[in-house]
Amino acid sequence: MQVKICGIKDIEAAEASVENDADYLGFNFIKASKRLISPEDSQNIVSKIKNKYPKKNFKCVGLFDKELFSEAENIVEYSKLDMIQLCGEGDIDTSIPSIKQIRIKSEDKEEDILKKIQEYLMIHNYVILDTYKEGQLGGTGEKFDWNSLKNIIRTTNVFTSGGLTTGNISELIKNFKPFALDVSSGVETEGKKDPVKIKNFLEKAKIN
Repeated sequence: MQVKICGIKDIEAAEASVENDADYLGFNFIKASKRLISPEDSQNIVSKIKNKYPKKNFKCVGLFDKELFSEAENIVEYSKLDMIQLCGEGDIDTSIPSIKQIRIKSEDKEEDILKKIQEYLMIHNYVILDTYKEGQLGGTGEKFDWNSLKNIIRTTNVFTSGGLTTGNISELIKNFKPFALDVSSGVETEGKKDPVKIKNFLEKAKIN
């Protein structure tokens, strides 16, 4: 089970993620996000963890919305990141390994989401399914209806996100067999990444 810990803002959260075998660490450059991090701070964290854990196999991902698409490749290079994640509306074709977010609305039909996934995977390495919420591009703490997309969740190269916690991932894994998980608010305490919750989430995800 591949897992991405998203919204990293400090070295403690990064170390807890890497030490407990996270596959991806997300750094959010979207200006409207409460998890916003500067290129300088992300570079500092990425350099430290890559130097401290040279044998660990993990990727660092930068999150961008359309306001920043034109700057994404430069920020990724400056911050020593490995991948780009494109959030919200719009899209770009990039030579850097990339992930495209799809935000799920309650009225969305499975066949329409599947068509989007197929289109995006022609351009990007992965897609992430997240819950749509007006004014937010992720980290909502709300899950979408897994049953409505049960045949998609298990699709190769599709991450499931939105409202995941240690309390519900066992059900998700057992009943829907996701390819990968992406968590942010579910490993936070009072809006800050919690190393204990990160450890518990990763242990539970990796056991299943």
